[in-house]
Amino acid sequence: MSQKQSLTLRFVLLVSLLVVAPSTFAQSGRQATQNKTQPTQSKTSLHLVWPGQQGVLRYRLQVARDVEFRDIVFDRAVFGTEYLVTELAPGSYYWRVAPAVKETGTFTPPRLVVITEQPISDAGTQIKSTPSPTAVIDTGWRTTTGPVTLPLIAHLRSASSNDLVGVNSDGMVYGLDGTNGVALWTARFRPNAKQGEPTGNGGAQTFTPVLIDGRNGLTNVVVAFDGGVRAIEGATGRELWRTTLLNRPISGAIASPENGGARTLLIASDKSTALAVLNPDNGKSISEVKLDAPVIAEGAQFPLGNGNGVIFALEGGELDVRSSTGERVRFVKMDTTITTPPLVVKGPRGTLVLVGTESGLISLTASDLKPTGRIATEGDAPSGRLTAADLDGDGTPEVILLTSRGRVAAISTVDGKIKWHTPPSATDAASATFADLDKDGVVDVIVAGGQDFARGFSGRDGSLIWRAEEEIKGGAQTSSSNQSRALVAGRIGDGSKLLVVGTDTSRTGLRAVELPKDSVKAAKE
Repeated sequence: MSQKQSLTLRFVLLVSLLVVAPSTFAQSGRQATQNKTQPTQSKTSLHLVWPGQQGVLRYRLQVARDVEFRDIVFDRAVFGTEYLVTELAPGSYYWRVAPAVKETGTFTPPRLVVITEQPISDAGTQIKSTPSPTAVIDTGWRTTTGPVTLPLIAHLRSASSNDLVGVNSDGMVYGLDGTNGVALWTARFRPNAKQGEPTGNGGAQTFTPVLIDGRNGLTNVVVAFDGGVRAIEGATGRELWRTTLLNRPISGAIASPENGGARTLLIASDKSTALAVLNPDNGKSISEVKLDAPVIAEGAQFPLGNGNGVIFALEGGELDVRSSTGERVRFVKMDTTITTPPLVVKGPRGTLVLVGTESGLISLTASDLKPTGRIATEGDAPSGRLTAADLDGDGTPEVILLTSRGRVAAISTVDGKIKWHTPPSATDAASATFADLDKDGVVDVIVAGGQDFARGFSGRDGSLIWRAEEEIKGGAQTSSSNQSRALVAGRIGDGSKLLVVGTDTSRTGLRAVELPKDSVKAAKE
């Protein structure tokens, strides 16, 4: 069959070559349903006491149904060295406690306690003073940029150091000094707005900036404005060029010819089938081609020979690969709704395309976009962005999947099995970033964590090993916004510190936190 022909796929006919995770994500939902039909159990309380640590007034107390603390029923910062946990059903529980002056330190070993319908008490053992891998708040920085969904690391001023680029929910683009978060320059969505006129995008979906090569190893930035797209010089914020488009840009990516030659910039527009092909050096229009349907998510670079095209997710369950000229080179139509941008990853069985859908994660071969299998998520659809990193150092990457209910899962590209997954906790995570937090030789997974600024999960088994709590000052509260947050980790700034950067939980702006000093360098995503 020709690569350019449409392939209509129905999941009822899919022959899965990957191992489908049987009801992995549905167990908690089924358990909740079953509990509703059972007779109401009496509740009781558990009085817990532990030895204090000198100079520590605040502790984090956790109670769970399992020794790995995957099924946590109580998790709270408390003051003092004792606490009464109420509303517990009779049964077996494990509890542990850790100092939490600003960040959570090392937990005590789990203690098993069996409670009946009568209230009971249990005393813990000495708390270790050796801290676990933890963020150091005082070495970071904060901004008031407003919420930035996806900060990008870029060589704005020097080829040997990293700064940041981000666009907030109003369409304002910031170039930030990676060392201290100070704004180097800004670019308004409405650059020609007169005094008193709004300068933002009115709350429309933001366009993720496209990083393009500049002079001397520096990076320039293509951003959206109210008339189309324009290029900003990364070092100065000076406008290099602007191009007018009929519709608001929604996705862009760089493509290069298979056999070498000049690169092009492909720009897709919101609620439009037009795909603009531009010269990234001057913004001039090369051509415009038509897609079968509007683009619904960010495009991803797709390997083609010695160059690369771009794969787009379209309305109607379509994946469409376009070359640097805008010509279609691959296409598939699936009988489902796509929920994430596509991810292209090289695995032991060749290059794969993975995409989240309303019914689970689908894997396709890049050579012909034929499906190789599906991992069902049963009512907990993939969300945000898929990411990949070689967690265990075996030379093959794992794919990190986020779900709408806040689970994080690591998927093997060797056999397609779920290696581990977490309980719901990353409810506002937009994507994952990576670093070896505990220096065990395994790369760990860092995501936004609801009320926590960030949470780190072991790349080995998915257990929670690190968290950066949000520091609440002056009575401020975390935001109730459901806008997702993406984090980036790396040697940001002058390279002296390994930082994780992302929007804070109050959605005031970006926050940087230094990762544990004994961390290994961030993994390349």
